[in-house]
Amino acid sequence: MRRTFLLCALLVAASVHFAGAQAVASKVIFDTDIGDDIDDAYALGLLLRSPEVQVLAVTTGFEDTHLRARLAARFLSAAGRGDVPVYEGPKTAEARHFSQKKWAEGTADQSFPDAIELVLETIRKNPGQITLVAVAPLTNVGALIKKDPETFRKLKRVVLMGGSVAVGYGGKKEPEVEWNIYNDVAAAKALFGAGVPLYVMPLDSTEIPLVPEQQAQLFAKKTGMAKALEELTAEWSAAGKHTSPTLFDPVAAAYAVRPEICPMTPMRIEVDDKGMTRRVSGTANANVCLESKTGEFFDLFMARVH
Repeated sequence: MRRTFLLCALLVAASVHFAGAQAVASKVIFDTDIGDDIDDAYALGLLLRSPEVQVLAVTTGFEDTHLRARLAARFLSAAGRGDVPVYEGPKTAEARHFSQKKWAEGTADQSFPDAIELVLETIRKNPGQITLVAVAPLTNVGALIKKDPETFRKLKRVVLMGGSVAVGYGGKKEPEVEWNIYNDVAAAKALFGAGVPLYVMPLDSTEIPLVPEQQAQLFAKKTGMAKALEELTAEWSAAGKHTSPTLFDPVAAAYAVRPEICPMTPMRIEVDDKGMTRRVSGTANANVCLESKTGEFFDLFMARVH
């Protein structure tokens, strides 16, 4: 009887320990050009509301990274996550592609630390533990590799929204140059050659619209995050006469949270001088999602983003 009791106690203890181990959140850094297209904000919202991940920092890249940092900081505050630090990457040009400027400027200005050194330091302190979710043109990624390629290789993985393998924009049945790759081809080449585990969500698997009915359902939640997303979406919509956001970046965020949503195919991707991401023969340097599970994605997205 005593033996049976001890065995049960051991089994319970082992079960509790296993559950605790399973509950450890994956450490994530989110690299974004938030403020241009609206999907970055939705991706960040999904990560913030997913207990499977711990967002260590948000880094802003491409063009006016300071204004992007202001927007990210205001969004984090609205979501009740002002504890997440925002780091500012190097500027690349004027803010020619910034559709949500008014909202970004609707808060007091502040300074933000340099993204490159602080990200490298975070990786050094957490070797093999950090997932970099990269949904911006790859300037920050290129700068990290150039400054310290050895530390960059200590990332657990990079989850990338970028590229086009067999499908182009609007479901076109042939690949084309994709925005995040095109705007820093040299950095994209460096990433695909960096030797870091790379999980890629190209146009093939990310052109998922958020239709008006789904937007209304989300905005009706009336939380701080939902209100911020409603305001940002309205400003983005007015700037470009859009009605339905395409959720490119949230697919990458969803993969970081629940990988089964986007099954992977190992392949070798070569980035040419024009920014095309071509599938070629040879040893795989990336895992690529060619088709996501849209139903499972929306089940996760609509339940979490609020």
